[in-house]
Amino acid sequence: MKGKNILLVDDDRDLVETTKTFLEARGYTVATAHSGSEARDELKRKRPDLAVLDIMMDYDTDGFNLAHTIKNDPETVRIPVIIVSGFTKELETKTHIFEPMMYRDWPAAKFFEKPVKLGTLADAIAELLAGAEVSVDAPQPAADDQV
Repeated sequence: MKGKNILLVDDDRDLVETTKTFLEARGYTVATAHSGSEARDELKRKRPDLAVLDIMMDYDTDGFNLAHTIKNDPETVRIPVIIVSGFTKELETKTHIFEPMMYRDWPAAKFFEKPVKLGTLADAIAELLAGAEVSVDAPQPAADDQV
């Protein structure tokens, strides 16, 4: 899938730079952004073939809202989204913020918990760019305690 354009969005600048270098070495063109608003600007400049997003950036659900924007806009609806985030570690302490997200349609084709191995991410990118049918890997809300 060389020559494909990827939008990489995360507020961790070191992670963005490392991932960008890794993907560029595999022949991808990588645009970066460090917030949902920067990513929206980038989407207007150049339409990517795929987006990789964090969830918690400028605010706790920034990336999730961006993913929904991508999936609800007729111009971008076909862009596959991969979410790479550590937000599930925050579910217990920020239930009031994240629980509503868990009951909406999941806007990503793939989800990986941070940290993710770059090879695993690259495999998922290649799979999605090849147009493979994928099952949605959405994290699930915690079930009530059962007896």
